[in-house]
Amino acid sequence: MKIKRTPAENQLRVYLKWCMNVKQLTPSTMATKRSVLSRFIAQTNIEDMSQLTNKKLDRWIEKKALGQLGSRCNSTTIRTNVATVISWIAWLRDMNYPMKIKTRMVVKPKPAPCRRKWYTSEQIAMVLSGCDDLLTEVMIRVLFDTGMRAQEFANLRLNDLNGRTIYTVGKGRKDGWVYISDTTRERLDTWIRAAGVIDYMWIKTTRRNYFEPLTVDGIRKKIQRQFREAGLEGFQLHELRHSFATDVRKRGADVDVVRRLLRHSSLQVTQRYLHNLDGDMCEIWDEIKNYKLAANAHAGTACIRGEIVNV
Repeated sequence: MKIKRTPAENQLRVYLKWCMNVKQLTPSTMATKRSVLSRFIAQTNIEDMSQLTNKKLDRWIEKKALGQLGSRCNSTTIRTNVATVISWIAWLRDMNYPMKIKTRMVVKPKPAPCRRKWYTSEQIAMVLSGCDDLLTEVMIRVLFDTGMRAQEFANLRLNDLNGRTIYTVGKGRKDGWVYISDTTRERLDTWIRAAGVIDYMWIKTTRRNYFEPLTVDGIRKKIQRQFREAGLEGFQLHELRHSFATDVRKRGADVDVVRRLLRHSSLQVTQRYLHNLDGDMCEIWDEIKNYKLAANAHAGTACIRGEIVNV
């Protein structure tokens, strides 16, 4: 029996087909769009996108923020979802679908402050010193040397290597190049020889599926385990990209150089990766402010739980 689709579902099918065949979005981007927009239709009970109003969209955003549509979403996730919906609305309008909603009145939640961790070269060295698995060691070295995105890294193949240069295809199918040190190249060659790599660089190495490539999640779990053993809890794979950016900036690279190494389209995006460099002002503060104010004046008592005690 043929399933009867609503007009909104048919509109979504046409839009996704256009995104894939005309705009040629990557499979990962397509999967995100399909997931977000399908859930949007179901959660708003929209039969036809022409019925969508600003009031209905605002109510959907509010429900996501309050966790009334499943798990509670943070502002960054909501912003991404709203942007995906707006892109679809803009396409519908360009295709002459009658739309009631006024996109200029759509309010995106403000992004949450970036609190992502990053690791110093000393911490990375500590993790590597306790590493007894060659594959995990090499993956950490390459990620810290290059700052590659997770999916780029997972897709790395043998023919992408050219000396210490690695060819990669990033967001929006943009090609680029990243670089590794002599030491990392030597350790990478050791892995290639030992594992007999013939295509994908990061493979499962199990008896049954030896040459099957590791997924992003599989890579994350292996590296996360190593960081946990070094006493660094809560590791996330993208933090190594932040660590790369912060490390090269601390070592004197201009912000525009960092942007080019990260293959960002704008400096504004790059700045979000360097937020941890605020701490570098400590040395300057020491020079101009760290003098002893009233050095011999010290309070001798304090009120603790309602009682005055000597300190």
